[in-house]
Amino acid sequence: MFEGRPNDRATSHGGRASSLSEEPLSSALPFDGLPNRTRSESLGNIRPTYIKRVAIELAKLYPNEFTADFEHNKKMVSELSDVRSNLMRNRIAGYITRYRQRMAV
Repeated sequence: MFEGRPNDRATSHGGRASSLSEEPLSSALPFDGLPNRTRSESLGNIRPTYIKRVAIELAKLYPNEFTADFEHNKKMVSELSDVRSNLMRNRIAGYITRYRQRMAV
């Protein structure tokens, strides 16, 4: 397909030469100057929509019941909702805690 014409791939985009270099990606990007961070410090937490929806709904229905304290919020989620799973309760309480911390700032 590209026999005898090695530059066809580089110029197949409207006749322009490709700006990509042939060096490996790891050496092309300047990662030496970045601070050392753990994964949890550099990336945000992605939560399912239903956790966010339930958490925000509870926080709006009961604004004075939740604080920036996770343990308190965990008890309140158990009392104010019908969540049976401890994992779901903890995730909802954790999201409410972060939500309240962001609202306080």
